[in-house]
Amino acid sequence: MLRVPRTPWMSALLISLMLLIFAIDTFSPLDMAIAVMYVVVVLISASIWGRRGVLQATASCIVLTLLSYAVTHTEAFSAAASGRLLVGLLAISVTCVLVLRGQAATNALLAREEALRRSEAFLAGTQRISKTGSFSFKSPSGEMYWSDEAARIYGYPLDLTPTMELVMAHTAPEDRGIVQASMEQSLRGESEVEVRHRLLMPDGELKYVHVLARPRHTKDGEIEYLGALTDVTAAVMAEQALHRSQVQLAHATRVTMLGELAASIAHEVNQPLAAISTNGEACLRWLNRPEPDLDEARSTVTNILESSVRATGVIRRIRALARRSEPQQAELDLKSVVEESVDLVRRELNNHHVALMLGLVPDLPPVLGDRVQLQQVFINLLMNAIQAMAACPPGQAVLTVQTHLNAEGALQVCVGDSGPGIPATAVPRLFEAFYSTKEDGMGMGLPICRSIIENHGGRIWVKPAAPDSPMVGATIFFTLPVHEPN
Repeated sequence: MLRVPRTPWMSALLISLMLLIFAIDTFSPLDMAIAVMYVVVVLISASIWGRRGVLQATASCIVLTLLSYAVTHTEAFSAAASGRLLVGLLAISVTCVLVLRGQAATNALLAREEALRRSEAFLAGTQRISKTGSFSFKSPSGEMYWSDEAARIYGYPLDLTPTMELVMAHTAPEDRGIVQASMEQSLRGESEVEVRHRLLMPDGELKYVHVLARPRHTKDGEIEYLGALTDVTAAVMAEQALHRSQVQLAHATRVTMLGELAASIAHEVNQPLAAISTNGEACLRWLNRPEPDLDEARSTVTNILESSVRATGVIRRIRALARRSEPQQAELDLKSVVEESVDLVRRELNNHHVALMLGLVPDLPPVLGDRVQLQQVFINLLMNAIQAMAACPPGQAVLTVQTHLNAEGALQVCVGDSGPGIPATAVPRLFEAFYSTKEDGMGMGLPICRSIIENHGGRIWVKPAAPDSPMVGATIFFTLPVHEPN
């Protein structure tokens, strides 16, 4: 319904129109229902005034109609005049009801339009802040629509009609195969589409986007995908920065750990070097005899080579632990990783009089992971267990390391000690950064172990001994998924 701006002259004009109709109805000799003309007044009042004004105008028209009838028909009753009166009153009343209903419907529609405009403004602002655009894609016609924020993310003008070609044009060349596959999936009308890929802008900027769309069937028989497009570049950059920080922190922790193991490392290197020296002297004696004993000399040379390989292996593992590099995923035998880690802490075990019990199941399936990082986990857990048993009486410090395939089909490792155990209040916070049960602990060893294990697709947890159990100490478990070669 058209709403005319309310002004004094419009109100005066409407009042004048009512008086004019009253004059014609009262003083005109015409025998017709002139009062029906008040319908025009009621209709116009709805364009100028609100509900109250319409009701007042309707009441005025009814009063004027009755007044006109009273003035013109006081002396004699006329059935025809009474009929015209009733027709006029009925027309005015019905028009008032219809006008009020129309006015209410118009107001409701205007309110919905205003709410819709407000929602669109809120949605546009929300999309701009969250860097999330919306889009739709119809299959098989290929008709597309996207919001302003989606156009901004793709780097196109807001008034440009979207097409698949425009999407592919700004997709990074390495990811076009992924996007093309998702488009073909939507053309076939399959399940929801979810893909993360990169956009390469004309200015060289690289964006990371996450696309999620779900299908619905339209009345035309087409499948329309309604989805959201989110610019996750900031999140990806933050993840990459966090990853770099974790790698650097893990490296710093390994270097610190190597410093703590300096005596053990020196012992591990010194043993094969001393053996090389002893075997070398023995070899010279066998060769300096009047009749050289070549068999004995050959045997001592073999021992020299074996000791050299052992020393080289120790140095290689130390250099790997000390090197700062990105994780290198490879197929690993977990048993060999455990044994190499134990070799590096062998002297610590001897110095603290700790008995080591290995329960390594042979021929376990391989895991996919970084050897250095997994060694760091083992060495950290072994050193924690050794330090936890420092106050144990002689002969009661026992460190247990077991590996097996659990019921879920994952490789499970258990590192247990016979120390005093972990306080119940400390268990929930044990893997928190900077929290330590040791007075001089940094609180970074176990959080780094947790990060490494979770990045390898596993999980790590601790199980303290039950208060009513005859067992003491604590056991740390972690799992790693089995690697299935392609």
